[in-house]
This record gives sequence, structure tokens and C-alpha cells, in this order.
Amino acid sequence: MMLFFDCLKTYAEQDHPEQDWSLLTDRLYRRYLRREEIDKASTLMEQVRQIFAGLPASAIDWDTSMLGNAEKTWLDPKQPTLADVFSKYFENFAKACGSAKFFVEAFNIYQPVRVVISDLPGFARDKNKPLAEYDALEGKPFWLQ
Repeated sequence: MMLFFDCLKTYAEQDHPEQDWSLLTDRLYRRYLRREEIDKASTLMEQVRQIFAGLPASAIDWDTSMLGNAEKTWLDPKQPTLADVFSKYFENFAKACGSAKFFVEAFNIYQPVRVVISDLPGFARDKNKPLAEYDALEGKPFWLQ
């Protein structure tokens, strides 16, 4: 996940400073997306996908100690572009946004879109953390702590 956000900062935020990327580089990275931010964040994420589609996977300085070790990463540096390398990230982000919108339409309850640890204890801890703690967060996101 860190590599994705590092690439986002390098190839989107730094290379395209005319665009405000903070919905992804701050709100999604460190906190959560508010209901009214989902559509704009989805548009930005599609822009990131398009930027990554124009970059070869070799644009990344791959940590060879991680490659081939499924416990450390399932990313495949042999993919042709960064969009291909991170395709599951883009797909899962779109699914999460779609699910959040559906839940609002069906139950009038917003389930925030956020990055969380995927192991069961980490997920349970982060899921139950009040949004006010996310709003007040400075520094590292909870999913990195």
C-alpha cells in the first residue's frame, strides 16, 4: 500500500501540481473519505490510473527482497505499466466506493471509505475507531501504526 501512495505522490502529485490531490494523498491515505467526497475522489483515482497507464512498471525501484515473497507483496513488477501493477488497488477502490454509495441508497447509512489493515485484529480495531480520531490524526495513518 505504501508503494502505491509513494507512486501517487511522485507521478501524480509532484508531476501534476496544478491538480489538488489531497483527497487521495491526505483524506484517503490518512483518514477516510466523507460521503460528499466519493465522486471527486473516484474521478481523481481514475486520473491516477490513466497517469500510471503511461508509466512502465520499471519506473519503480523495486525492493528485490520483497519480490516473489507473497507474505511481503503480491505486486508483479513484470506487468507492463504501473496501472497494471496496481490494478487490484484501482478495482477495490471502485468497489469500496460503489458499496458505500449503495449502502447509503439502501439503508441511508454511510460506511466511510478508508484504508485499513486487512488482518482480522487490525481490521476490527480500525473499523470500531471513531471517525473523530481519524479527523484529529496527524502523522502516520492508523493502518501504518
